[in-house]
Amino acid sequence: MPIEITMPKLSDTMEEGTILQWRIKEGDRISKGQIIAEVETDKAAMEMEAFEDGLVRALKVDEGATVPVGTVIAVFDGEGKAEPVTEEARTPAEKPAEKSEEKPAEKAEEKAEEKAEERMLKRSAPPLEQGGSASPVARKIALEKGLDIGRIRGTGPGGRIVLADVERATPQIAPPPAEAGAKPERAAGKSVKIRRIVARKMLESWQNIPHFFVTVAVDMTDVIRFRKDLEVSINDFIVTATARSLHEHPWVNSLWIDGEAVEQESINIAMAVATERGLYNPVIHDCGNLSLKEISRRTRDLADKAHLGKLVHADLEGGTFTISNMGMLGVESFSAIITPPQAAVLAVGTVKGEVVVDDQGEPGIAPILRLTLSADHRTLDGADAAEFLGTLKSYLEAPVTLVTCNYGQEKE
Repeated sequence: MPIEITMPKLSDTMEEGTILQWRIKEGDRISKGQIIAEVETDKAAMEMEAFEDGLVRALKVDEGATVPVGTVIAVFDGEGKAEPVTEEARTPAEKPAEKSEEKPAEKAEEKAEEKAEERMLKRSAPPLEQGGSASPVARKIALEKGLDIGRIRGTGPGGRIVLADVERATPQIAPPPAEAGAKPERAAGKSVKIRRIVARKMLESWQNIPHFFVTVAVDMTDVIRFRKDLEVSINDFIVTATARSLHEHPWVNSLWIDGEAVEQESINIAMAVATERGLYNPVIHDCGNLSLKEISRRTRDLADKAHLGKLVHADLEGGTFTISNMGMLGVESFSAIITPPQAAVLAVGTVKGEVVVDDQGEPGIAPILRLTLSADHRTLDGADAAEFLGTLKSYLEAPVTLVTCNYGQEKE
């Protein structure tokens, strides 16, 4: 009995998915739990498992194609019998042209795109068949950049080509010349899909959440002194101080659910990471009781995974508060947009020397950091935001409390 396999909904916000790679082919016998495909969602690349034993009768979606959730992407024979692939089980692109209701101009454009993709695949396929291998993300990015993946030296296990190899190879390998009549290849850079998802989320936030903004200036003299000795970053201090502050002001660590603010038990801080493919928000889970060094280690690991395209679904789920840091870009201050359904987001600027006046009225120069809290007025009032920022400021201006407090266990 034929079993239709559909594009699964792998995250709460997922509306469509891209088949990065099929791990099976027509005629293969598969077992329940076997990895059958790698799928890119709105948040990360994930592996898709088979939910039934069976025989692969047809793959209805090509690698690289994006389809809505619920679309039939493959057909299995649940009885395990090897039957020839019928005409009905083939992909729509293989059906006779006279059944199509598409306009001639649209069909011509699609055919041109298919031919261009076929030419790109042919250029990269031979080297892989000669014994090399590449991760799905590496192969996809190489394809988008028009690189011959067979000329890239892999540094992964067994010489496997990973995303970092492709990124390193970009300046050295020029894309092959475009064939006459071929459609121009898409320029390398941010993923259009990720850009579209971010745009949808931010538009929803800006239209539905009543934002207000509160800014404080923080003297970072002691943080700068401590971080050199502890070999952690300024951002690590900010994340740790934020976690402590959320612990003291749990109402800021709320989600807007079904028309009311619901305080969250776990403090899960999402940190905005800008990568070449787009903006990701990996989450440091349950960080309310973690030490400064443990938060530093987790932050570094998540940022590395984001840049290497190795984030998984669990890394991106469950955020209760977000930090967006543009200090490394030289931005003095800015206001961020809240990620629904969270109650607030903290925008971090750069540390800049400014003239200050001490308690005795003497002028001096101090490294000043500006923090701006964007808050949801349905959940927080101005006083709530000011008190939260006041606590955060106190932690950063006396960072010894972040270093010496016995919070959690550090991993070796």
